[in-house]
Amino acid sequence: MADVMPFNGVLYNKSCLAGVPGEDLLSPPYDIITPEFQDELYEKSPYNIVRVDFGKTLPTDDEADNKYLRARQCLQRWMEEKVLVPSGRPCFYSYEVSYGIEGREYKLRGFVGLVELEELGKGNIHPHECTHSKPKKDRLELMRVCEANISPIFSLYNSRERTTS
Repeated sequence: MADVMPFNGVLYNKSCLAGVPGEDLLSPPYDIITPEFQDELYEKSPYNIVRVDFGKTLPTDDEADNKYLRARQCLQRWMEEKVLVPSGRPCFYSYEVSYGIEGREYKLRGFVGLVELEELGKGNIHPHECTHSKPKKDRLELMRVCEANISPIFSLYNSRERTTS
């Protein structure tokens, strides 16, 4: 079994964002956001996570000013302003996403935690698909510059007992 552990997360500060609906702060995974939807997310709130996770590329971007550096600056500013705050103790973070397909409603439930890395092909963690080098490079650069893992990796697990323990 893979080693899954709680971690000290960084969360939106409810008291700092009183009156701001959660849906104005969140965004779907970066790889399904169109440029038009990215604009919509930017308009929802100056604190929408898309500004960090999938910031806009500008025609003037260069080594000194680009989407990765702007993401780091945004993340640092939100931490300084206490818009984002550390959780204070290791936790697992549960989530639920509701969505519809062809008139049917579904719920996706899960949790966020740390998983110990294993050598590829050994152990209990297996790749789910062929991944492309450009998105991997983008996510790695965002993680490197921000010194944070902004985009979790979605994984599935199987439990005959339908439990998480």
